[in-house]
Amino acid sequence: SAPAINRSRFRLPAGQYYSERPHKDLIVLHFTAGSSAKSAFDTWNGDAGRIGAAYLVDVDGTVYEVFDPAQWAYHLGVQGSGGRHDKRSIAIEIANVGPLRPAADNPDILNWWPPKRGETAPFGTKYCELSQTEKYRKHSYRGEHYFASFPVVQTESIRRLLEDLCARFDIPRTLPPATKQFERDPDFFQNYSGIASHVNFRQDKWDIGPAFDWPALQIPNARV
Repeated sequence: SAPAINRSRFRLPAGQYYSERPHKDLIVLHFTAGSSAKSAFDTWNGDAGRIGAAYLVDVDGTVYEVFDPAQWAYHLGVQGSGGRHDKRSIAIEIANVGPLRPAADNPDILNWWPPKRGETAPFGTKYCELSQTEKYRKHSYRGEHYFASFPVVQTESIRRLLEDLCARFDIPRTLPPATKQFERDPDFFQNYSGIASHVNFRQDKWDIGPAFDWPALQIPNARV
């Protein structure tokens, strides 16, 4: 069954997304690289570039609809594509801080990307202690070695939202083939229909990455 969806709290005003309703055959998962749904929404709200995602999923599992998923906004940042993949996809932004790095002054602390107050070096803000293994996953991917984990309640909301959207828009309920799930492959994803993530379209991104509990979605990988 579909999760409860809040359609009022984080709602982009008309003119901050495109009202046309292109055919949808793709869902793209992102993480916010921030600590809450609100921080992502505040970044989009007022941005003249019409950037945003149709859905935000907060750390407590609350699902917010930002605009009608039949409509669209830019969310991939793929240069030279004319927004083709943005138009055909429904974007889901998941509140998650993303990559973590050991603190420069204390290797028992993992920091996320904002600099320490008054400094400019990134990854200066404490996220957790190395002993808090439930809060992160150690996995080397695209030059980073630690990633913030996703709460079970959040993962379950994502699973139910994907199930609902795939049914409503007749989108194949499949993940990319296992050999391509964490790879950027423009030729393959040009015509792929199903559920993908930002890493499949950008080499410089990590979302939603290896720390996510992919098996919990109970969605099969497509065959090549």
